[in-house]
Amino acid sequence: MLVNIRNKYRCFPKQVKASLWFLVCAFFEKSISIIATPIFTRIMSASEYGQFNVMYSWLTIVTIIVSLNLCYGVHTQGLIKFSRDRRRYSAALQGLTVVLVLTWTLVYLGLRDFWNNVFSLTTTQMLAMLLMVWTSSVFNFGAGERRVALQYKSLVVVTLLVAVAKPVVGVLLVVYANDKVTARFLGLALVELVGYTGLFFVQMYRGKTFFSRHFWRHALMFNLLLAPHYLSQIVLSSADRIMIGNMVNAKSAGIYSLAYSLSQIMICLTLPYHKRSVRGCIKKSRIGAWPILRVLPMVL
Repeated sequence: MLVNIRNKYRCFPKQVKASLWFLVCAFFEKSISIIATPIFTRIMSASEYGQFNVMYSWLTIVTIIVSLNLCYGVHTQGLIKFSRDRRRYSAALQGLTVVLVLTWTLVYLGLRDFWNNVFSLTTTQMLAMLLMVWTSSVFNFGAGERRVALQYKSLVVVTLLVAVAKPVVGVLLVVYANDKVTARFLGLALVELVGYTGLFFVQMYRGKTFFSRHFWRHALMFNLLLAPHYLSQIVLSSADRIMIGNMVNAKSAGIYSLAYSLSQIMICLTLPYHKRSVRGCIKKSRIGAWPILRVLPMVL
């Protein structure tokens, strides 16, 4: 049976293989997050768990404001539009993101006490947050370029290693730290820094471009208009924790975050019951499943 499966897999087109592995990575990351949740709820108090989730909610909002989500819509669109100059385009957007992160870091340092009061975070936590804005953008730039080119092997390896390292390093730091909230956040920042920095230098070396007036202008004009759209999506999914933390307390935010995580587990468990309906839709469709498989790498 295993031999037959391997032979069939080898006969798959590259598009199908890429779609399959990107799907595996997505489910693996989600599974690791679900498995790690009960571990951290045991070694962190409800208040500490709530503070971390509030901090992570702020991270999702700050990421859009600082980086303008350049690694998403405009990058994917540009990889297709500038297909003959793809490497220079990715390198230029990496450079633009570096400039944006450094600029906002200087803005923060100039009014450090003010921003700490606004976010109710410490200086270490804010600097770790800005670092994660950059590292997550670096990964998404590299992942976007590899998805379009269907170069899935290196991306799968990096994704799986980082997905496993995050909870492992996080547990070790939280267990031996006095400030468990900061330790949990620093664990994520450290793993992403080590795991993703190499992608930045690879893209910069291949593209050999830091500044490009044409690419920078195109990216800013495109994504400045999309920023409100991105913010609206994040606010709907993240503002609840922030509001509970500010209006009630961190402990209540932690209990709510745990309940939300449990609901995600139930969603994953109910997915198999929808397989028949999905297969039925594909069979009834005149276009078949092949175009869907071709689109999957772009979506994931």
